[in-house]
Amino acid sequence: MTWHLTDSIEVYAEHVWEQLALRPDLNTLALTQIETVRSGRTSVGDGRVFAWWDDAGRTRGAASVTPPYELLLSLVPNETLEDLVTALREHRTPLPGVNGTPDTATRFAELWTAGTSFRAQFARRLRLYGTENPAAPAPVPMGRARHALKNEVDLLVDWYAAFDQELRNRPNDPRKSVRERIESGLTWIWEDDDGTPSSLASRHRPTAGVSRVGPVYTPPEHRRRGFGAAITAACTRDALDTDSTTAVLFADLANPTSNAIYRRIGYHPLEDRVVLSFAS
Repeated sequence: MTWHLTDSIEVYAEHVWEQLALRPDLNTLALTQIETVRSGRTSVGDGRVFAWWDDAGRTRGAASVTPPYELLLSLVPNETLEDLVTALREHRTPLPGVNGTPDTATRFAELWTAGTSFRAQFARRLRLYGTENPAAPAPVPMGRARHALKNEVDLLVDWYAAFDQELRNRPNDPRKSVRERIESGLTWIWEDDDGTPSSLASRHRPTAGVSRVGPVYTPPEHRRRGFGAAITAACTRDALDTDSTTAVLFADLANPTSNAIYRRIGYHPLEDRVVLSFAS
């Protein structure tokens, strides 16, 4: 029984995909990561590491590092955490932080920082929601939902950047992703009754039948008018009507408004996660 490490996404997928796909809703981050990296739709720099836990020939664990993001703990049995820390240290893997369920991520952070000058601090607390039957918001705001247009790339890049800044996400150039999602019909815009773009909801390509919605962003000047709920519902309904059996999304638990909105349009809680950052 041991952790195996590789920089090959294909080797990693061969070992973990079947296990992750048993719960594609809970493992949406890991499955989407595999698909985006192997397809080249996202650039991953030096330092990527993919790990799986082998138990007598059966995969029981999966974890991954794709810079600049935190270590993603997808399936990590508690009894394997110390071995994972050892394997990553022997591999000399730098970690900016960790993303996982609260107990697992906290325990990993304790082991990773023990005996070092690093300390772990909370960056975000997230709740994963899912739905198979979204509801339209009531009342429906003035305006309409539509696909984003190719000439709106610059606008959406700015909105993506504003979204990341509000959530304190790690900086990342979204232009390639924005353009690809627009061309694939995965990004929706709510325009108000005078045609002004007022809110955004985008989604990833589905993996194992699950489509993850995000980001959802409404500029401050357009908030509290129902646009965010309406465009999220429209994007979700599009996913379920075209290529997905389930839709999921993450909400920042520090934002009670967004959590309440997602519940009102038919989403239900699935799992909580935390993101911890490591600082010296």
